[in-house]
Amino acid sequence: MTQRRTETTDHLLATMRAVSPSREKLMADRLALRQQIRAAQTALAETEAQIAALQQVRDVRIPQYIGIAKAVTLVATIAALTALSLSLFTSLIDVKVTAPLFASLLIPLWLVDHAERHFGRWHLHICARPSFARNEG
Repeated sequence: MTQRRTETTDHLLATMRAVSPSREKLMADRLALRQQIRAAQTALAETEAQIAALQQVRDVRIPQYIGIAKAVTLVATIAALTALSLSLFTSLIDVKVTAPLFASLLIPLWLVDHAERHFGRWHLHICARPSFARNEG
């Protein structure tokens, strides 16, 4: 009878060990979970930094580049219009030279207008600082 009791106790202990893992295994699992959480938090922080950098590009750099492109294109267009009007009213410059120059400036003007429709529009003022109105659409 005692042998049977010992076998039953051994089986019972084996079953309990199978159902209930040891303390070392639980601690190892806990450590692994903590390492996974740290890795996930590090990845999240890196992703948030990338998002902030992309938002800075979208909110600051792209409008600056659009403003520079708009100013350069407007100055070049004014210069081309001045040269075209000089060529029409005086014989200083030939019309054959200024007309294609003016026509070639229409593409940068169109590109700037397209970018402003997508990101926001720069409002240039003569006596005041330029302002940027973001397009919320």
